[in-house]
Amino acid sequence: MNTINIGIIGLGGVGGFYGGLLAHQYEKDSSVDIHFVARGAHGEKIKKDGITVLSKETAIVGKPTTVVNAVCDLTGIDFILLCTKEYDLDRVIADLKPIVSKNTVIIPLLNGVEAFEKLNKELEAEVWQGCTYMVSRLKEAGVIDNPSGRQKVVFGRAEGTTPKMLQVENLLKAAGIQASCTPEIAREVWEKYILVAASAVATTFYNCSFGIIRSEYTTVIRSLVAEASAIAIAKKVDLPQDIVAVVMQRLEAIPFDSTTSMHSDFLSNKPETELEVMAGYLIREGMRLQLEVPTYQKMYAILKQKQGNYTVV
Repeated sequence: MNTINIGIIGLGGVGGFYGGLLAHQYEKDSSVDIHFVARGAHGEKIKKDGITVLSKETAIVGKPTTVVNAVCDLTGIDFILLCTKEYDLDRVIADLKPIVSKNTVIIPLLNGVEAFEKLNKELEAEVWQGCTYMVSRLKEAGVIDNPSGRQKVVFGRAEGTTPKMLQVENLLKAAGIQASCTPEIAREVWEKYILVAASAVATTFYNCSFGIIRSEYTTVIRSLVAEASAIAIAKKVDLPQDIVAVVMQRLEAIPFDSTTSMHSDFLSNKPETELEVMAGYLIREGMRLQLEVPTYQKMYAILKQKQGNYTVV
């Protein structure tokens, strides 16, 4: 039987967590090899000791088959979990082109919806849509922390579920990953994106937590949710008729003091953030579809000026 080769690109909170579970499960299984792309101190630590995954009350160590410094060093990969930041996507696509073929499956687990569209258009590979639900972070070199233990991966294609998708679902489940494949993936991805985009823009614009957004800026967050939903509907995504209410209800379940990764990146004055993912994409799609997204346009224009020079008042 041929060995199944799974590559993990992006060993941060998402890729490190799922990669660690996979590496732990298949370390002594010759039928599945796990390959990481990781460099610097993080990569060296994993090469030496494996990757430690902390999840609620448990800790496991996953030792991948190989750890390489660059995407171009991956060879013969069957399935790729792509877990980079979306602002790195163009660079990653350029690196992927020489190593993928029509037999390679790529599952992007990035925030946003544009990654699938770009990958599907630019690569000679089988690209599935995917998304994940979790709060996990790179705690230190070689250590990933998911304090709540909650995690979920959903993937698929609108055309239907294939035996290969079921194979991946089973491989992930065997490693303790809450995975499911579905032809309703576009709805799943967009429902998450609408929530994440609206909350990322609002928390960053107002420099506050989810709880403050819900209590003091309810009208604004609802407008952001409605504008993003209108874009999805115009793109023929089969969303629930009450999508705005659905997303607003989900926002209520998020802890009061928590914030978004984009807000955190702005607070750290990172030169690259997910602003283009969370707002720029919706503005560009709105122009293409002749739909107004005035709340996003207003906030994007101001945040674009603040990016890299974000002053906390």
